[in-house]
Amino acid sequence: LDSLLQEIMDKLQLADKYKGLEKNVWVEFIQLAKDYQPLNLGQGFPDDLVPEFVLDCLRDAVKGDNIMMHQYARAFGHPRLVTAISSLYSKLMGNIHTIDPMSEVLVTNGAYGALFTVLMGHVNPGDEVIIIEPYFDCYEPMVRIAGGSPVFIPLLPSGSGTQSSKDWKLDPETLKNAFNHKTKAIILNNPNNPLGKVFSKTELEELC
Repeated sequence: LDSLLQEIMDKLQLADKYKGLEKNVWVEFIQLAKDYQPLNLGQGFPDDLVPEFVLDCLRDAVKGDNIMMHQYARAFGHPRLVTAISSLYSKLMGNIHTIDPMSEVLVTNGAYGALFTVLMGHVNPGDEVIIIEPYFDCYEPMVRIAGGSPVFIPLLPSGSGTQSSKDWKLDPETLKNAFNHKTKAIILNNPNNPLGKVFSKTELEELC
């Protein structure tokens, strides 16, 4: 019986592709916050209630007699929503390209979902993905799970009198050397998390 149980447990082990990635810094932070009761600035805890008009709209939708309000939405995003997104971002891009809402807009369940979808859909084994340090903890494991190899380039403080996140900069030569024929993507978080650095137009042009 013990050997049978062990055989079953072995089959239920974490998949090899996740090994070494199962730890999460936020799980550690939560436990530390419970143990020591500090002022936790590491995570956002909303302290406001849902606006009344949102509850009213939800109530009307749930209690209404329109059966179409109780169906699956379009998987890539509700047509009305993706059309609005297309209109907004086409204008922000200076109308140099009109974004097709039905083929160029994808609505996901948050930034985690968006990034995971992009990496899983585009990164092949052997591809390299550039990650700017410091970085949010999910970037590296997502790249590795997709079969890619992360390449790290650091933001470094410029000068001894660093006072602001804007003083942290990428070294142009390090940035240039990070790119090669294996490079599939670069993950750019602007503003940077956790530094809060906002990349200037010059810096963004250099990245491009």
